Amino acid sequence: MVIFFDGNCPLCVREMNALLEHDSNKSLTLINLHDACALKAYPGIDKEKAMSILHGVDNQGRVLLGLDVSVMAWSLVGKHSWLKILRWPVIRYLADGVYLMFAKHRMKISSIFLKSSCTSNQCNRSSK
Repeated sequence: MVIFFDGNCPLCVREMNALLEHDSNKSLTLINLHDACALKAYPGIDKEKAMSILHGVDNQGRVLLGLDVSVMAWSLVGKHSWLKILRWPVIRYLADGVYLMFAKHRMKISSIFLKSSCTSNQCNRSSK
């Protein structure tokens, strides 16, 4: 699975690092949306849309959005299986609304909960 994330968002980078820590089967490829060279390999991904909602591409080439990406990614690394409940019909509707609110305000939320390790508008991500 390929995940396109905002490398300037401390919470986003933290989540990607956590996924990488558990990705023993190398199931994930992470693409920083601020890396123009890496994005060239994925012409179907619109950077502006991907900045507003998490984008992923599964192994069948299907584009996944938002929490569908997160749930699939954590499933692939064998962790947080409880996240599947976020895809149940009623919960899905509520969870997606909360996710979209989070995505829109992720930088403000990051500044509240995390001390940023960002320099020059780029956050550090492990190189595992």
